[in-house]
Amino acid sequence: MKGNAPVPAGTSGRGDAMLRSTLVVAGLVLLGRVTGFGREWLIALRAGATDSTDVAIVLLTFPDLMVNLLLSGGLAAALVPAFKRLEGGADTALFLQASRLVGGLFLLLALVLFALAPQMLGVLAPGLPAATLAPHGNAFRLMTVALPLAALSGVVVALLNANGRFAIGAAGTLVFNLAVISCLLMADADKTVLAIAVGVTGGCLLRLLMQASELRHDWIAPTERKNLIDRSLIRHFLGSFSFITILVALPPLARAISSLEEAGALSLFNYAYKLVELPMGVVIGSISTVLLPRLAADVAHGTRDRVQANLALGMRVVIGISIGIAIPAAIFSDTLVQLAFFKASFESGQVEALSVLAAIGFVSLPFQGLLTIYGSAFAASGHTRPLVVTAAIMLVAVAATAPIARNLLGLPGVMAAYAGVYALGAVLLSWQAGRRFGPGTVPLAFRDAPKALLLPALIAAGIALLGDRSSDGLLARAAWASASFAAFLASAAILDGRLRASFARSTKKSAS
Repeated sequence: MKGNAPVPAGTSGRGDAMLRSTLVVAGLVLLGRVTGFGREWLIALRAGATDSTDVAIVLLTFPDLMVNLLLSGGLAAALVPAFKRLEGGADTALFLQASRLVGGLFLLLALVLFALAPQMLGVLAPGLPAATLAPHGNAFRLMTVALPLAALSGVVVALLNANGRFAIGAAGTLVFNLAVISCLLMADADKTVLAIAVGVTGGCLLRLLMQASELRHDWIAPTERKNLIDRSLIRHFLGSFSFITILVALPPLARAISSLEEAGALSLFNYAYKLVELPMGVVIGSISTVLLPRLAADVAHGTRDRVQANLALGMRVVIGISIGIAIPAAIFSDTLVQLAFFKASFESGQVEALSVLAAIGFVSLPFQGLLTIYGSAFAASGHTRPLVVTAAIMLVAVAATAPIARNLLGLPGVMAAYAGVYALGAVLLSWQAGRRFGPGTVPLAFRDAPKALLLPALIAAGIALLGDRSSDGLLARAAWASASFAAFLASAAILDGRLRASFARSTKKSAS
């Protein structure tokens, strides 16, 4: 049967190693995401969703935008394959050259943003009055100090990931968030914005010091004096950077459009986004982080069949897990909101509005996962033009549709437009993946999909809908949501012959 088709030679051991690395990264990313959610919870606890929280979130999420762009974006996508190709000290030579270039450029960027603080705040939250934003200009200026620190962390993490040291890079978010939370806890409520500025700057510095200290284990004195940042690397960076920039910039753009609604709308959109981001970052981001250097090595030393097999494996895992999460999360979004934002100072109707936004966002989770995997695959292959084109289309689509959707449907319309562009991007890159990696790539990832994906999804949805209609208590609804997710995983494991074969090989290898 197709479901029990053998896995191409050479992928079993690599799949086991990828699984172990992914679990380590996922655990650390989970801690980072939970503490990141703790920042949002503290803000919601203090003020709920008001114009003041809108300002706080604008200031908090701006450095997040830059950090996510650098630590898991175009910089890593370009540098990791380059580091993998270089040996014997040439990689450290490239590291030093990239550090000087990137650090210097972002220092200049920080100086420009320092001077244009009021204007930047207006761009990030166009719906907020200038009088609300003006008192926080100095806090924004303080946070610009974090930009070159975050840029250097991006270069350090790229070298660490290329050397297989994923854990220390994944732990960076945890350190950063703990610094922000510590400052929030020590500050009075009326000093929240200043506490965020101090925490972000201090967190970026602590993260950089921690990650840089790990380089000593694989450090080899640089052996190359020539310039290793050539046109090919720059073109690779610009292609990956453009794609990841759009993915990271989409939430701030949607938040900016949300600010045109009533006070607190920006905060509600951000809270919903954070709920969706938690599984996205923990599961899908971890798989992508581990998959990128492996695909880069396959492209450099392997065969097209191996690249296709590993890409299809990553797609299969991401699609399955994201569907399993999205079904109960969308149906029980109200329960997730109540659990995640307990004791938050929301006004009447805001919990229901937040639940609707979260449900819409969770529907896009499988498409977001596919985009992340495709980004790693095209970056590893050096074929970044499809990423650039797709990114441009997504940007134009959300900029054009979100304002229209807001006028028709209000804040849910903005979230629907935001979610819809991920589906559009996934379709476009699926078509391009068949052209680049072979026409069998997508069919291989979706092999036996009616049995291995659709049937488990129907079982999970049936359980979730039954629980939604028959339960009212918070704990009971949470139990039904957990049962739905567990049913999906169990039925997928039973019905997916390839998954059973992979598990059997892993068990046999561990026993021996």
